Amino acid sequence: ASTYAPKLSREDARLDFTKPAPLLERQIRAHHPWPGSLALLGTAVIKFLNAELVEGEGEPGEILDDRLTIACGEGALRPIRLQRAGKTAMSTVEFLRGFPVAAGSRFS
Repeated sequence: ASTYAPKLSREDARLDFTKPAPLLERQIRAHHPWPGSLALLGTAVIKFLNAELVEGEGEPGEILDDRLTIACGEGALRPIRLQRAGKTAMSTVEFLRGFPVAAGSRFS
């Protein structure tokens, strides 16, 4: 037996941080490499390539610490590899060296 699954689109790439962290972590894995998993930080488009589940709570999308931990609807997510538009993929540590982000900032 087979199961029908709708075709993925660009709209499926958008991360919704009001959802539980485990769901977002699975979305990031499932959508790599296409269509990817994207979120906005200010005006910068950030592509999430890999992430891990961590403890944490706050407003959905809020950056909780200097390791870029992001609060979700339930739990929190910490990116491991990221990519800015037009840049190469890099670890979170490398990303933060070139694109400093303060705790309390928010992904949308």
